[in-house]
Amino acid sequence: MAAAGVSARAVLRRAERSFGPLAVPSEIWSPRDVDEVEAYLRVHKFTAVLDAGHGFDADISQIAFGAAAQLNLPYVRIVRPMWDITAPAERAASVAEAALMIRSKARVFAATGRGTLDQYHPFSGARLYLRQTNAQARSALPPFAEAVFGQPPFTRAAEAELFRRLQIDTLVLRNVGGAPSRPKLDAALDLGMRVIAIDRPPPPAGAQTLDGAEAGLRWIETLPRKGVGL
Repeated sequence: MAAAGVSARAVLRRAERSFGPLAVPSEIWSPRDVDEVEAYLRVHKFTAVLDAGHGFDADISQIAFGAAAQLNLPYVRIVRPMWDITAPAERAASVAEAALMIRSKARVFAATGRGTLDQYHPFSGARLYLRQTNAQARSALPPFAEAVFGQPPFTRAAEAELFRRLQIDTLVLRNVGGAPSRPKLDAALDLGMRVIAIDRPPPPAGAQTLDGAEAGLRWIETLPRKGVGL
């Protein structure tokens, strides 16, 4: 987008951790409601909204879609195709539902984000290992949980070795789709571990959806070149 001369600004709920500095102006912000986003779009005089946020940030997507609709602005949601989760892997509708499926004495590796930790209470397994990509000082974890630090990209072999070392028997993950996040799923299936995959929430009802960055760029090419919010 930057190379093509598109006037754009990126709004992220949290700092980008995988790809380095963005090529367009950006800020960290988690809007509370539609009115906040509508005011933001007005101030910056945006003419379209390209929603390329995390697949599980459904609340932000709904807010952005509502704000764009109120201003009659084009909106599109980028969603990667989800993984085809079949038996013996199991599915859950939420982290809280997955937590209820954890068996007694299970050693669990959770790749659902620190923000979901409260949804594992009360924890019925033996130990919960939580993937963390930032080793900076944070608030203490509950007694049943332990942080496992690491930086992407993760390989299938490295994930398998980690699971063996920690004696993990259960993997809980979100079905985010895409190749970069898949190695832990493949490693767990290779090892015959129990897998509980959480279904991704649907995009806003009535919203146009596209399946990747290239499709998003083609969509942008159809818009007036005045400003795009991400």
